[in-house]
Amino acid sequence: TAYFLSLSSEMQSSSATLRTSIFLPTDEEHVCQITFHYWISQMSGTLMVGLRKHSEDTITNIWQVSKELQNQWKTNTITINSTEKYEV
Repeated sequence: TAYFLSLSSEMQSSSATLRTSIFLPTDEEHVCQITFHYWISQMSGTLMVGLRKHSEDTITNIWQVSKELQNQWKTNTITINSTEKYEV
């Protein structure tokens, strides 16, 4: 499944959230890898990826990148291990 999100740098203090479906727990045979492409211009802020376990109301930051000087597409892959249901 693919999702797309765009925020304009003209909007001051803007933020947005994309959430996945709820995933089943991972184990040695079944791991979760999320690959995404992103672009952060000189005018942008911070991009964060968080993990929320099914039993918790809090979101744990598992990856982030802040302002970068290069205007180019980048790719990142995150491997997630969780003993309970979760969403990203």
